[in-house]
Amino acid sequence: MSLKNILGCSLTSAALIIFGYFYLDTRLAEFISAKVGSGFLFSDQVSNLPDLLLLLVIFITVVSWTGRLYLTAKHIDGSISNFLEHIGLAVPAAFISKHFLKELFGRMNTRMWILHPDPLGFHWFQGGGDFSSFPSGHMAVLTALMLGIGRYIPWLRPACAAVLVVLAAALIVTEYHFFSDIVAGAYLGLIIDLLTRRGLAYLHRSNSER
Repeated sequence: MSLKNILGCSLTSAALIIFGYFYLDTRLAEFISAKVGSGFLFSDQVSNLPDLLLLLVIFITVVSWTGRLYLTAKHIDGSISNFLEHIGLAVPAAFISKHFLKELFGRMNTRMWILHPDPLGFHWFQGGGDFSSFPSGHMAVLTALMLGIGRYIPWLRPACAAVLVVLAAALIVTEYHFFSDIVAGAYLGLIIDLLTRRGLAYLHRSNSER
């Protein structure tokens, strides 16, 4: 991405987050709650969905680096090796980054707000538990993953985009996140993907010049 594109994505994301925070988040949450009903939102099937994000990150990281080390041992280099290296760094980096940002912002999650509709805001440096909504970790990790897949396997780009759209819709409909949480998570995943790509390109270039 060029500097112009990065700036454009940053400004667009910031505008959507601000718009969501001040105008859309609570309205959309109330609308969905009224349409689907609390019986669905707080049912055992929806309320007790297992959070498999950490296991997914561990699995992807282990598989990626195992494959990368195997190819290195076989002296095989190329796009597959670069792909595994990229995914093996970007996915855990997105997961770790979202954890610290959640602790920093301390935003109440949508379900808690529905039960206790207090003024919505951030509880700085008090994140955790019901105050860990911003940014969406699932969106951040899956965005970093899908961008990596789409870059190295171009014919899968439509499927990757569909996965992100479905994920965003599911997180909003089940009231696990506000709209602005989703946008912030996607932007975080984008930045992590970009930094990983630039960092690896610089590292490979430095190694080739030695």
